[in-house]
Amino acid sequence: MPKGREVSRHPHPRLEFGSHASPDDGVCVVELASLISGEDFSDRPDCVCEVIAAYLRSWNDRLGHAERQRLRPYADRVVGTRADRATTALRRDVCLAAGGAVYRGGRLRRMAKRAAIRAQIAWLIGLRPALRLNEGAGEYAARMTFARDGADRAFALLEVLLMIGSREGDRRPSDRSELLIQAALIARDRGPVVERGAVIASVN
Repeated sequence: MPKGREVSRHPHPRLEFGSHASPDDGVCVVELASLISGEDFSDRPDCVCEVIAAYLRSWNDRLGHAERQRLRPYADRVVGTRADRATTALRRDVCLAAGGAVYRGGRLRRMAKRAAIRAQIAWLIGLRPALRLNEGAGEYAARMTFARDGADRAFALLEVLLMIGSREGDRRPSDRSELLIQAALIARDRGPVVERGAVIASVN
């Protein structure tokens, strides 16, 4: 596989649809992150959170060529987002909330809702993403948010995901309830479009 040093040979690789055998064929935004990080060329690099990677892979493939290039700055920003289980789980649940899942009620109700979401992901995307829910949630959120709300809301959700666990945004698993509310508001087209570095605001 091509090593990350290949980025020096491809200083301005074009973002293209799908996965690729080599940067010579183009790159998706997550493959570009693998080059920047110095890892083997891959759309599943170790340095990128699996939820965020799945979200970006799916979104990358839903954009036209010109709009896809807007994702280029995120190749740098997602390097180093791989995190602990609590942070990853929060990103997963934010994606599910943005896709329409509601995390209210007791433990049994939440378990039932999770099972229903798995079934919906299996039907829409496939069995593997339903079983590997971290990846499934990212892809599901990208499909639902982009189809329903368009690019601005998809960018807003990506900013939320990047804030979780980041020093820049200082969003941590302890902020779980606020973040799930924010994702649900994005799903209902009521949340703000979040700019880089902005603090997530409560929406009445």
